[in-house]
Amino acid sequence: MNIKNLKNNEYFSSRGLRLWLSFKSTGGLPVLFLLLICLPLADQVFKFVQPYPLYEKRKLAEKPRLTFRESLTFLKKYDAYFNDHFPFRNLLIYHNNLIQTKVFHTSPVSKTLIGKDGWLFLAKETETRNEVDYFRSLRLFTPGELKHWRLILRQRREWLRRRGIAYIFMVVPNKSTIYPEYMPSHIRRLHSQSRLDQLLISLRQEPNFPVIDLREGLLAAKKTFRVYNKTDSHWNELGAYFAYLEIIKKLSLTFPDIKVASLGQFTVESSIRTGGDLARLISQQKKDFREQVIRVRPKSPVHFETVPSARKLGPNIRVTITQCSGGTLPTTLMIHDSFVQQLKPFIAPHFRRIVFIWDWGLHFFKGMIETEKPKIVIEEMTERSLCDLVPENPPEMADPEED
Repeated sequence: MNIKNLKNNEYFSSRGLRLWLSFKSTGGLPVLFLLLICLPLADQVFKFVQPYPLYEKRKLAEKPRLTFRESLTFLKKYDAYFNDHFPFRNLLIYHNNLIQTKVFHTSPVSKTLIGKDGWLFLAKETETRNEVDYFRSLRLFTPGELKHWRLILRQRREWLRRRGIAYIFMVVPNKSTIYPEYMPSHIRRLHSQSRLDQLLISLRQEPNFPVIDLREGLLAAKKTFRVYNKTDSHWNELGAYFAYLEIIKKLSLTFPDIKVASLGQFTVESSIRTGGDLARLISQQKKDFREQVIRVRPKSPVHFETVPSARKLGPNIRVTITQCSGGTLPTTLMIHDSFVQQLKPFIAPHFRRIVFIWDWGLHFFKGMIETEKPKIVIEEMTERSLCDLVPENPPEMADPEED
């Protein structure tokens, strides 16, 4: 067969190409299979697939090294590494998330709950902490658990009182507590009372127990302002400001000369940006779940400096210190979680020195208190921590009468 005959052959026409690729007639399936398995290798060379960054709130498995000592566990570790890094993984996860949120209106991850009108809520944070179950009041405190909480907090207050230190305990409400109207309609409460309700009722049995319940202030503020982020598990800066008002109100009972900064002393601005932590968990922060970020900036900023601290109190515990020469309040120790990050700029200018200890476990840092000698100790925790947190005190504080 010469070249002219080859060109006239039906397999060199468009029809011939279709026949050649036909799965039934010429076995095009193996060819397609070869192309597909070569795609990952080709992408590593030519990078033709755009990256899809995922926010998984965990550290991805690292590539293991094959050593004699770890030879028995190498395959298991490499399997975990491959599952976290196989080609097109992020692309496939992104489009799976997109289909589930856009087509089926469900969340592809257990940590995020899709609510009404573009609102996202935290759901199953850990195996023992589920904000949806908390919202539904599926499991209230037992009498024993409630007694333990009350005992621990009473011991802390009394230990500090005997040393001339003021104590304040504050709980930041869940977003679902302040905005229940945006929760999915099928999620209903089993009991009208929550664990926070139970705890506060129990603490009222302690004479003048210094607790700050932020719910009333935030529920009043939300009638005029949005105080939580729609796509994030945290409040926004307006929510932090109204919490600041409640803290100053409580502190003014002991320090009457303190001056509160009114909202008129700030500029409130907003801008549309990528979505928050809950939107990132479902990989939809750039398009469908963007956030109207609200900023609250002082018109006349008060300078305060952040002092680095090398103090190590335990794993995942961070210590930062702020100092303000114009502060009127004495040295203070504040144990807190992530919600205080937006609160710091409001409260820091009031204190000559305030030591912030970021600790999700709500530990009592007796040694730090003895070192810093604060006049005020503030403990802050988020409401959902009541799901599974069991606070403890140092053994020497077991007897509340012991000095």
